[in-house]
Amino acid sequence: MIVVLGSFDGFHKGHQALVEVARDASDRMDMPWGVMTFVPHPQIVLGNGCFVPLFTDSERDFIASFLNIPDFIKIPFSDVKDLNPKDFIEELGSRYKVRGIVVGKNFKFGKNRSGDVEFLKSYLTKKGWFFAAIPPFKIDGSVVSSSLVRQLVKKGYMQQTEAMLGYPYFIIAPVTEGDHRGRKLGFPTANLLASELKLLPPKGVYATAVLAHDRWWCGALNIGYNPTFERGDEIRIEVHLDQFEGDLYGEMIAVLLLAHIREEKKFESAEGLVVQMKDDVDRVREICRPWFYRREGLLFSLKGCWKSYEYRLKVTNYNRISR
Repeated sequence: MIVVLGSFDGFHKGHQALVEVARDASDRMDMPWGVMTFVPHPQIVLGNGCFVPLFTDSERDFIASFLNIPDFIKIPFSDVKDLNPKDFIEELGSRYKVRGIVVGKNFKFGKNRSGDVEFLKSYLTKKGWFFAAIPPFKIDGSVVSSSLVRQLVKKGYMQQTEAMLGYPYFIIAPVTEGDHRGRKLGFPTANLLASELKLLPPKGVYATAVLAHDRWWCGALNIGYNPTFERGDEIRIEVHLDQFEGDLYGEMIAVLLLAHIREEKKFESAEGLVVQMKDDVDRVREICRPWFYRREGLLFSLKGCWKSYEYRLKVTNYNRISR
């Protein structure tokens, strides 16, 4: 088996270049291939406690399906974090039948990150394994990296984030019941229960594409504290689906973040908020409709992956409950 090896906090265009190298090598050598990563993310274990992943493990499964990765292998990081580079490679060969590795040129591995590309090239050549180390992927002179994507998300630069990922930054989460205030104001919202292990962009209103009830909707997403009505310190994530009628309670939905519209603000009255929400929805339509047209192929592919992803989620939840 040929594996693309890395932490893969999301799958940006640099990661996708590695995937294509493994896919091509698999075809030439008539050998299965896949992507191998670690859970939890090594920085969660080794960092200072401040690291929050771009995508949850479940969201990474969805991306892997979208990228047509046939085998997405997640190794418990605790099983390998103390192995030296040689023992780590031998573990991959014996336990996972690995016979080829693709990495980025800056890849480090093994205890204390003591293994590098030069070691891999030398050691794997002696073993007769396939090996490829791919140079950094650049867009407009900037190296595409998870760190750069994280910076863009933290600033709310969603268009630039999409350019680096090749698809919009997204949130997959279940819909929970809220206080129904949006419905009373004429703008019902779906309240999302997002994971704590999920990096969120800054507070504010975003234009989004929402996959729910087997179709795409224009959506106005708010991330914040609802300052017009609340004084709490708990972040709330709510999305209004334009022209949607019905309930989504208990369902999983996917929300693609397309653009930041405005900052969150406190209004003097509910009436003032309603006027602003009407403007927000108009702006969302202006952004979403041409984007839907430009990215029709992407939306079709994501929707196709969603059905199998939903099924796997249901099976996983059933098995968890049945234990």
